[in-house]
Amino acid sequence: MKKYIAIIVTASVLLMGISGCQKINLSPKDELDDSQFWKSASDYQKATNQLYSTVEALALLEVESDISYELNPNNVSNGTWSTPSNDGDWSNRFADLRDCNKILEKSTTYAGNAAEIERYVAEAHFFRAYNYWRLLKKFNSVPIITKVLTTQSPELYSKRATQAEVEDFILAELETAAAKLPKQSQLAATELGRVTQGAALALKARVALFAGTWAKYHQHRADGPKLLDQAIDAAERVIAIGDYKLFEGAGDESYRKLFIDNGDDSPESIFDNRYQLDIRTHPTGSSVYWGWRGSPTRKLADMYLSKTTGLPIEKTNSGFKGYQNIADEFQDRDPRMRQTILIPGTSFLSPEGSFTCVPDFSVRPETRTGYKLWKFMGEIKALSTQSTFDVHLIRYAEVLLILAEASFEKSGSVSDALLDRTINMIRARKGVEMPRLTNSFVQANGLDMLTEIRRERTIELAFEGFRRDDLRRWKTAEIELVKPLRGIKYKGTEYETKKVLNNGNPGLVDDQGFLIVEPASSRFFTAPKHYYYPVPSSEVFLNPNLAPNNPGWQ
Repeated sequence: MKKYIAIIVTASVLLMGISGCQKINLSPKDELDDSQFWKSASDYQKATNQLYSTVEALALLEVESDISYELNPNNVSNGTWSTPSNDGDWSNRFADLRDCNKILEKSTTYAGNAAEIERYVAEAHFFRAYNYWRLLKKFNSVPIITKVLTTQSPELYSKRATQAEVEDFILAELETAAAKLPKQSQLAATELGRVTQGAALALKARVALFAGTWAKYHQHRADGPKLLDQAIDAAERVIAIGDYKLFEGAGDESYRKLFIDNGDDSPESIFDNRYQLDIRTHPTGSSVYWGWRGSPTRKLADMYLSKTTGLPIEKTNSGFKGYQNIADEFQDRDPRMRQTILIPGTSFLSPEGSFTCVPDFSVRPETRTGYKLWKFMGEIKALSTQSTFDVHLIRYAEVLLILAEASFEKSGSVSDALLDRTINMIRARKGVEMPRLTNSFVQANGLDMLTEIRRERTIELAFEGFRRDDLRRWKTAEIELVKPLRGIKYKGTEYETKKVLNNGNPGLVDDQGFLIVEPASSRFFTAPKHYYYPVPSSEVFLNPNLAPNNPGWQ
């Protein structure tokens, strides 16, 4: 049975509300009274429990990219956004970092046996790295703060560390954490969900891949190959732990069901945001939410290979069935396509009950592209706010993809043996069972290995929040994000016969009959500006040392 770290809920109360029976000099009611805490290992455990409460959740994870479109244009995706006054991704992360720093600072004065708290200290190092990672991937260059600040601290006016300095800090923190964290197999049943050595190493692999490829394509530092070595090493160490494997517990539906209740506590999970009924739930499993969360675009749909041949559909010998009938384009395709996209005519469960998907754009899940998202739709009947499946923040498939990509990016080649240990293992998962990717196959069919590695990453991790950051680090966003966003083939197909459109999509099509959801004339990308996110203007106002803002931003 899934165990939720329930004491996270009470930790906030303990940390925020501890007070003593004092006649005068009453303890503050809105913050921790240090004189009454940090006395035992249990106190450190309660403090670290709180760090789990602010990890990432399901959200509009791909609408800033080219593979998802919600019900209205996204101004980050189309390049029309401006510097915000405030940004929770900045302010909230520094609040979280203060909590991490508090634990680490207090641990140096712990009066008991240091071994009693070393695990919780390691967790604080992990979360400090994790929160800096969330800052890095968005803002690139941020201040590095490693102490608890007061209103008089000069560090309140710190300059931003360079991107390279932030990257190196995160990587070092994760190595420190990994050295003291337990392995997944060493956790007691009541500890499931706590961070492990595997989580620290997997996050290190992710950060090192980001840094190494950014260095290769943006040249912000000269040691990109060494960073890719770190990604390779960390991924190999995760594999060597032996605690993880791909989820196959739901048969032919294992890929789709990994992301809902069936996948909770699966061997593929490395680090999760955890939920449990009557303790902590979320609304994102409900079909009411889909549409506003984003629908697949033609870009994503076209990426799925033909299953029999393993070829891209644009190849004349791929076996692609075309678009005349609604079901045609889904036939003989990578099974992850039908487990990600809800095909009209499919019977499905949702928290609202049992339904059959219809092609009409207005019928939930609503769509502007014609494609409807199935991945992450819960199947347990519940109120729209009561989904309980966990959110996989780091999973084993990503580690395998990192190993394949970092190896190719470093040397310009990848062996068939490594492909069999990584991409082909993912393709062999029960219910996917796609043809192997090999060097001879790529050569014989005029393909490009790097393109195929990136294709595999995009479809395996679709709607998990990686796409825009991938386009940024590959330095291909300036090519991909200015293209029109397209949907289904409408003109001359069964979709047109059934008149499935709604007012949100008036039926603008290109010369091939595909729906134009957002034309190229409405999409912009300025390099290098749009490879970065701006530091919020209010933060620069409060701390002028944060200036200059990221390239191209005021």
